[in-house]
Amino acid sequence: MGNDAAYWESRDEILKAEYRAKGGEPCRVCEQPIPAKAHWKQRDRHVCSPRCNMTLNRRLNRRIERGEIERPPVFTPDPQPPREPRVFRTLPPGAPFPYEIHGYCPKPGDLVERHGSVTIIQRAIDLPQHVIPWQILPGETGHWDLNRVAVSIHVETGSAFYYATDNSWTPNSLILGSFLGLRQLETFDSFKVGGETWQWYSEIIRDVDAEGNEYTWTAYVCRMKSIPRLWTPAYVARSRRLRRESSSAGSYAARMRKLGLEREIERLDPQEIYERDGWVCQICQSPVDRSRVWPHMWSPTLDHKIPLTAGGEHTKENVQLSHWMCNLHKGDRFLIE
Repeated sequence: MGNDAAYWESRDEILKAEYRAKGGEPCRVCEQPIPAKAHWKQRDRHVCSPRCNMTLNRRLNRRIERGEIERPPVFTPDPQPPREPRVFRTLPPGAPFPYEIHGYCPKPGDLVERHGSVTIIQRAIDLPQHVIPWQILPGETGHWDLNRVAVSIHVETGSAFYYATDNSWTPNSLILGSFLGLRQLETFDSFKVGGETWQWYSEIIRDVDAEGNEYTWTAYVCRMKSIPRLWTPAYVARSRRLRRESSSAGSYAARMRKLGLEREIERLDPQEIYERDGWVCQICQSPVDRSRVWPHMWSPTLDHKIPLTAGGEHTKENVQLSHWMCNLHKGDRFLIE
């Protein structure tokens, strides 16, 4: 899966005008004056409202589809380099995450074990032709390439799930269906074998690689009970960090608009600043209690070394940890050594 941040940053660069509107400039969509207090991203794009911003985005999508503009780059590492087959197991109770995963999906030769239920991944072309359902065979439906069709085979029931893939064996949106022998089943409906009820489902797990790029593990497995979509601890931590960055940037952007200021706003995580400063208030030099949250007077806050009203910017170099009480007491003054 693509890195959402990189993709949207690329779109931002395409949509930006030559300069940030200050107010009164004509909207690129409806030609109405752009409000001076419009969101900074709308002023960057020279649009007057969220509605015009959406129209501008739709126009960009159509230009991309027509080939007039190159599609913004998407993070596409190859998580499926050649490797030996492996088993993806259920991890012991108490593990940070319950299941083993690696890359986008299992490859032919891999086994996926989930709570004792085992699914084997194979290439459809490696199966004897007489066990392949006629719906899958080339010539019957006319367009399936068995070289790019994978099949998950459930050991306990003998049922199979066929799906199309790309060149790295990553499943695409094309599902060929589930089968019990040569009988086609309703794709994700339950079925009975040996007096037990089973079900094929898509195991979807969101994760983050070592560089912080997100991706999605997808595997078609069969069990008596499906597993909901899951996020790994790394993905959860990244999501929380991005929310903190967005909240911080949005809060200070609103404050600057209220003051009528034009300042650089760097996306930063307050928690990283607190860790950098060792959880010590940089104004009074006493420890800051991590457990206290705003609006507690001694909760952690970001203080601007050079106040915004004095030309300071919202950047990592210009912010520091302080108690909220100390921040209020300092106000818009400089610290004097």
